[in-house]
Amino acid sequence: MNNRLIHCLLLLVATVSFFAREVAARELPQTDSLVSLLSTLDDNEQKISVLNNLATVLKESNPDKALAYSRQALAIATRLQSIPSCAVSNKVMGEIFEYRHNFQPSINYYLISIKHFKSLDDKDELARIYNRLGHIYINNHYDYEQGMLYVNTAMEYAEEAGNSKEMAAAYNSLGGIYYYRNDLDKASSYFRDALRIREEIGDESGIAASLNNVGEIYRLKGDFGRAIDYYQQAIKINQRIRHNRYLSINYLNLGLIFSEKEDEKKALEYFGRSIALNREEGDTASIINGMLQTGNFYLKIHKYDEANATFDEMMRLAMLVDDLKGQHDASFGQSLAYDGKGNTRKAFELYKQYSALHDTLFARAKADQLDELHSRLNLRLKEKELALKDNEIALLQREKSLAHSRQLLLLLSLIAVIAITILIYSQQQSRHYKNKLMMEQEAALSKAKQDLMEVELRNKSNDLTNVALHLVEKNKFLQELQAELKKLREVPPAQRENRIKELTLNVQQNINQQKDLDEFQAHIDELNRSFYSKLRSRFPNLTKNEEHLCAMLRLDLSSKEIASLNNITVRAVEMGRYRLRKKFNIPSTLSISDFLKEL
Repeated sequence: MNNRLIHCLLLLVATVSFFAREVAARELPQTDSLVSLLSTLDDNEQKISVLNNLATVLKESNPDKALAYSRQALAIATRLQSIPSCAVSNKVMGEIFEYRHNFQPSINYYLISIKHFKSLDDKDELARIYNRLGHIYINNHYDYEQGMLYVNTAMEYAEEAGNSKEMAAAYNSLGGIYYYRNDLDKASSYFRDALRIREEIGDESGIAASLNNVGEIYRLKGDFGRAIDYYQQAIKINQRIRHNRYLSINYLNLGLIFSEKEDEKKALEYFGRSIALNREEGDTASIINGMLQTGNFYLKIHKYDEANATFDEMMRLAMLVDDLKGQHDASFGQSLAYDGKGNTRKAFELYKQYSALHDTLFARAKADQLDELHSRLNLRLKEKELALKDNEIALLQREKSLAHSRQLLLLLSLIAVIAITILIYSQQQSRHYKNKLMMEQEAALSKAKQDLMEVELRNKSNDLTNVALHLVEKNKFLQELQAELKKLREVPPAQRENRIKELTLNVQQNINQQKDLDEFQAHIDELNRSFYSKLRSRFPNLTKNEEHLCAMLRLDLSSKEIASLNNITVRAVEMGRYRLRKKFNIPSTLSISDFLKEL
């Protein structure tokens, strides 16, 4: 295992301050008082606020219950059409999923909350959420470019709002990116900028985190004396404010220094302190990481039995919490321990287990990327649904206005016959206009529901259809991007830089099209082997292109989607379909897709 990568994880745990954990003695009464208040409230803004407060309080001690409260808050906020409540509720949902290390839904909820906070022009919250997104991408996706875009956006909003705390968080994240890239001088500069701001505003937790990070730079440069000095300063602050989570990181980093010095007593002492604190906090991921460092140290000093015992315990804990990354690292450590003891057979078995877990982690990462694309599509559909609901509200207001007009005309009709005539005419016109509006609205809602149903059906189809749709969207995006680039010349220079940033953010999510296309074609060939065999046995004269066309038709892809995937015209696809119907002699009452599915 690359120690540098592990050290990066230790460093960026401290990049952004987490919400302070409530003291156990205070959490229960606070929760009880909020629950008591909740039972007295109707569905209104105050109830949403209480639900979100409950979710925040229970986020660490009972995340499942916190999630239930947060979902209830979001449902009420959506029903009331309250943009401020929707913004806060989506943000709280993102925080809960992030704390549970379930990052894909966390990203989705953060992106939705950004939409709402932009409409409210809340620069403080926008800076805070963009910092969280940058933290997730840098820490967990290792997508530094996307992470840097989010962090730079956070910095812009923080500067506009004069929010020093979020500016410091952004500087800290930028330092982390350059730390990953081994540009230690730039990393040190950004870490010191963050430290300076945090000292100015008296953010003790942030000061301790920045001191730790500066110490990390000195440790990597081999200046262990200065590194220890910065760690000790951080330890004093964290002990005073009882921030055990950061304190465990300080102890672990000291253990790494004494591990480099091969000072067995002190290295094991500090590793043990770190693990003990994480056990008190119930932080399983940090316990596993501490065991990994301890096991690696035992390997370094050739104490293979102790290393094996440590990795065994680490494996049991990782399996208990279904931590594939922990199991992956433990398998590799066990393999090295058995190899050191001369048991090559056992070492090879464990290495095979490590390789299988490595493949599983890679597959999961690819699935997460596809989920992110689906989530973006769902987000756009939700925005359309909100727009339709806004139109529905406008229609109801129009109806109220029409009802008022009818009452006024009815009163005037009592004065004169001519007024009665005008009233009747007005009523007929109003009814006709209302029916027209209702029909248009129903048609729009029906179309929207149909679009949503189609998307849901596609989301429930197999991975090949999802990838196909993704590639079609990419082709469409590239066409739109080409049009936007042509318009860029007409944009005033003062606005051009901001427009380029927006295009850059969009382009990050739509790269590697040819690679995706090759993978899609390879998946088709792999998953349709038996289908191809049946097809060739019944129709041996088919060309390779016709076989591929059959596989795509079997997936219920439209001619337009097939044309986009293969970079051909829709007419060429239609001609291909026509030739296949002739070769297969399919009756006109049966679709070619249904025919292929029955093979």
